[in-house]
Amino acid sequence: MTFVRPLIVGVTILFTALAAQAQGAAEHFAKEGLSFDYGSGWKLTDESTPDAQQLTLNYPNSDAQIRVFVHRGKADTPEKMAQAKKAFIDPYIKSVNDMFVSMGAKPEQSPANSQIAGAAAEGVRLRANLGGEAGEANIYWLALTNRVVILTIFGPDANLKQAAPTWDLVRNTIKIEAPPAKKP
Repeated sequence: MTFVRPLIVGVTILFTALAAQAQGAAEHFAKEGLSFDYGSGWKLTDESTPDAQQLTLNYPNSDAQIRVFVHRGKADTPEKMAQAKKAFIDPYIKSVNDMFVSMGAKPEQSPANSQIAGAAAEGVRLRANLGGEAGEANIYWLALTNRVVILTIFGPDANLKQAAPTWDLVRNTIKIEAPPAKKP
């Protein structure tokens, strides 16, 4: 009995350390003032344009996907944020909805909210059933350092559960540095 108890404690400590190490494994993205961490093993694709930084995260053998969109223009007033919502946030939500419809689904939209970089973000949740498999797209937006940020996670429910740690890592670590002051 005295041998078993230390063995159980030792195995428990080992598994706890391994789990902490696996959860702590992260990659870091930093470019043009945008930075965030994401899970090790995820593939990052940079599809940025002159108008926006656009990044997509995929995990091998998973249908879950995380998208990061940061517009390069300033959204430093409520009016500019409202213009951004009308100009590219609402059309983006519609395009995701239309994608579900084109795949034969009947998406249901509901309001959602989340925390991104410690700030409240508005959002929508699009729930759909594709080929007998339930899934969703969660789209959130806010202004960070006067830039519009849109974060999206979508995929089948089972894959979204697996992607949750990376999703949390991205939304909690995303940062946007203010551009350097221009010299006169």
